[in-house]
Amino acid sequence: MGKLRELDGPVPQDQSFRNLWRFMRFTRPYWLAQVIGFLAGLGRLALPLYLPIFIKNVVDKVLAPAGLPPEERWRLFMEMLPVLGVLLLIHPFMVIARFYIPGLATSLIVRDIRSQLFRHIQRLSISFHSRRPSGTVVARLMNDVATAQHAFEQLTILVGQATLRMLVATAYLLYMDWVWGLVALSVAPIFLVTTRLLRRPIRQASRDTQDTIERMSGYVQERVLMIRELQSFTAEMQEQRLMRGEVEQLSEHMARRTWYQGMLISSSEMLRYIGEVAVIAFGIYRVSQGQATVGELFVFVTYSGMMLNPAVELSTIYGNLQSAAAAADRVFEYFDQEPEIRNARHAKPLRVGRGRVQFLDVEFAYPTDQPIAVLHGVTLDAPGGSRVALVGSSGSGKSTLISLLSRFYDVNSGAILIDGQDLRAVTVRSLRQAIGIVPQQPVLFTGTILENIRYGDHDATDAQVEQAARLANAHDFIRLQPEGYNTLVGERGATLSGGQVQRIAIARMFLKNPPILILDEATSNLDAASEALVLDALDRLLKDRTSFTIAHRLSVARSADIIVVLSAGRIVEQGRHEELLARDGAYADLWRQQMEETS
Repeated sequence: MGKLRELDGPVPQDQSFRNLWRFMRFTRPYWLAQVIGFLAGLGRLALPLYLPIFIKNVVDKVLAPAGLPPEERWRLFMEMLPVLGVLLLIHPFMVIARFYIPGLATSLIVRDIRSQLFRHIQRLSISFHSRRPSGTVVARLMNDVATAQHAFEQLTILVGQATLRMLVATAYLLYMDWVWGLVALSVAPIFLVTTRLLRRPIRQASRDTQDTIERMSGYVQERVLMIRELQSFTAEMQEQRLMRGEVEQLSEHMARRTWYQGMLISSSEMLRYIGEVAVIAFGIYRVSQGQATVGELFVFVTYSGMMLNPAVELSTIYGNLQSAAAAADRVFEYFDQEPEIRNARHAKPLRVGRGRVQFLDVEFAYPTDQPIAVLHGVTLDAPGGSRVALVGSSGSGKSTLISLLSRFYDVNSGAILIDGQDLRAVTVRSLRQAIGIVPQQPVLFTGTILENIRYGDHDATDAQVEQAARLANAHDFIRLQPEGYNTLVGERGATLSGGQVQRIAIARMFLKNPPILILDEATSNLDAASEALVLDALDRLLKDRTSFTIAHRLSVARSADIIVVLSAGRIVEQGRHEELLARDGAYADLWRQQMEETS
C-alpha cells in the first residue's frame, strides 16, 4: 500500500478567480455590513495618512524656523493638535467597526454557504457518494468553505484598502513632485512581473495541499469507524506507515506553497527597500539643491513607504487568495455536480393504493467508466400487500433490484411501476416517502433513542414514539436504559446490542408507516432470543404492506407469497416455496445446499 486513493480524478485546470467571484453572490444579503466595514476601513486610514503631514508641518513650521521664541513654537504646535486629536478620537471606533461588522457578516456568509452546500450534497445521487468517503465530503464542507470565504474579507476590504492607500500616497507624491514620484514608482513593474510568474505554482501547491488533506480526512474517518476491524487484524503498523507517507506528502506540499509565498513576499520587500533607498537618494539631491525641505523629504519617504508597503501586503494577500481560489474551485466542483436522479419536468407525487409493484423487462448497468450489465430483462409482478423474497447467490442482482425500486439508480431500459405509475414520472421525495428500508445492519445517529425513533416522523409525539417502540418490542429494554428514551446511543448505536439497534430501526419504520417495505434479512446477525423479538415485530410491521425481503437464509423465504430466484442478473425461477421445491430447479438446489450446511 503506497498512498491513498485519488478520489476525484485529475485536478481541474486553473480557473483563476472565477469561482471566488461566484462566492460573492453569497455576500449580497450582507451588502450593508460590507459597505460599513469598507467605510470604517477608510476612516481607519485617515490617521496614518495624516500623521506624516502633521510631522512635516511640525518640522518645517515649528522646529526649522530660526529665531522663533519657545512660546511661539508651542502656540503653533497647539494649533496643529485639534485635527490630530479628532482623528485619534475616532480611530478606535473605526478599527472596531472595521473588524467586527465584516467579521459578523463573514460568519453569516459561511453559515449560508455551508447550509446550501449541505442541502445540495444531500440531493446528489448515491453514485456520487459511493465514490467518496464521507470524510472527504466533510473536508470540503468545513475546511474548504472556510478557506474560500476568508477571501471575501480580503477581496472586499483588505485589497480595497491597500489599493486605496497606495493610490492616495501615489497621487500625493505625484502632486508634490511628479519626477520624485516616478522614482518611487520605478520598481512597480518588476513587482507585477514577479507576482504573475509565481501565481500558478502557488495555486497548484495550495490545491495539492487541500487535496491531500481531503484524502487524509476521508481515510482517518473511515479507519476510526473501523477501529475494531483494524485492531483485530493487528494492522496498526501498516496503517501508520500509510498515514506517515501521506503526512510527509502533505508536508512537502505545504513547504512548497510556503516557499513560493516566501519568494513572493521577499521579492516584494526587496523591491520596497530598493524603492525607498532610491527615494531617499533623490530626496538628498533635492534638499542639497535647495529644491525641497527636510520636512518634505520626511513626507516623501513616509508616503513612499505607504505606497510600497501595500505591495508587500498585496503579495501576502495574493498568496492567500491563491489558496482560497483553489478551495473555491473544490467547493464549486460539488456545487456544479448535478444529481443523476432528479424529478422529471412534469413529475407528480406518487399515489399509492394497494402497492402493486411491477418490473417490466428491466435492464441495468452501474454508471462506471466501463459499464457492465448486472440485470437482464427482469420482469416481476408483486400484487399489493404481497410478500416477495429475493434469493440467489452473491452478485446475482438482489440488492441492485432493490436499489432500482428506491430509485437510487435509474433503469437503462424497461420500467418499474407502482400502482401503474412509472417511478421516473413521480417525484423522488414522494417515492421514497412511500418506501421503508430496514437494512441488515441499521445505522443509528448520534443522539438519543427518542430522536432516532422520531427520525421516521419528525412530528411524532412522545406518545406516538412510545407506541412505535412497543410495536417493535423495544419499549421494555428502552425503559431500562439509564435515561430511558433520552439515553444517548453513541455513534452508529455503538452502546446498544445488534438486536436493540434493529428494534429501534423497526420502531422508526412503524412511525414512517410506508406502504412498501424493503428488508435485507434483518435477523441474520442476531442471537435466537433477539431474533424471536425482531421476527415478531417484523410480522406486525409487514401486515397489509407490499414487501421485498433479500433472503440470505432460505428459511426466511418459506413464508413469502412469491420467491424470486436470481442468477447472474436474471430471474430463473419464481413461485411459492412448495412449488419451487417440486420443480427441483435452482431454488431446490439452493435449499438442499443450505440444509446440508446447517445439518
